[in-house]
Amino acid sequence: MFYIVGLGNPGKEYEKTRHNVGWMVLDYLVDQCGLPEPFSSSKYAGRISKAVLEGQEVTLLYPDTFMNKSGSAVKKLVPKGHEDQLVVVYDDVDLPVGEIKISQGKGSGGHNGISSIVSSLGSKDFIRIRVGIAGKSLFGHTKRPKGDRLSKHVLGDFKKREHKALEEVMPGASEAVRMILTDGVQKAMNQYN
Repeated sequence: MFYIVGLGNPGKEYEKTRHNVGWMVLDYLVDQCGLPEPFSSSKYAGRISKAVLEGQEVTLLYPDTFMNKSGSAVKKLVPKGHEDQLVVVYDDVDLPVGEIKISQGKGSGGHNGISSIVSSLGSKDFIRIRVGIAGKSLFGHTKRPKGDRLSKHVLGDFKKREHKALEEVMPGASEAVRMILTDGVQKAMNQYN
C-alpha cells in the first residue's frame, strides 16, 4: 500500500493558491487516471480516494487540517513502520514554477507542512515530490520571497504568466508519482532531478 498525500489548505479562498499545488497535483492524478472521486473522511481528517494505480493499492489524502497541522492527518493514515511508502506532494518556494524535485529522508527545508509531518510521524523517511512555486528574476535566478512577502506569496494565486508553466508541470508530477509506484523512488529521482 502506498499513501499519497497532497498538502494544501481547505476552503474556497485557498483553492487556487500556490500553497495548494499539492492538492492540484492530486486532482490532476485523479482526473487523468480515472481514480474514484475523493470523499470526506473524519477518520483521516481529510478527503480520501482509494484505488489501484499502476498495480499498487493506493490511498490519496487531502488533509483538512490546514498546512501547519498536516502531520496530525498523515499520522492517522500511515501505519508505524510504513513511512517509506508515504509520498507527499507539496509546494516549494525554492524551486521555480514549472519544476519538480523528488527526494527522500531529507529535512523540512523550512516548510511548515513537512515539519508537522516529520514531527507527527517521528520520521523523515518518506518520499517528497516538491513542486516549484517561486518566480524568476530577469536573469533566470529563482526569486524566493523574504519576510512578510513569503506568506503573501505562498497564499497568493498563481499569476497569469505562471499558469502555462503550472499546466505543463502537472503531467510530470503525476508521472513522477506513477514512476515511484512502478520503478521505485531512485529511478524517479534519476529521471526528474
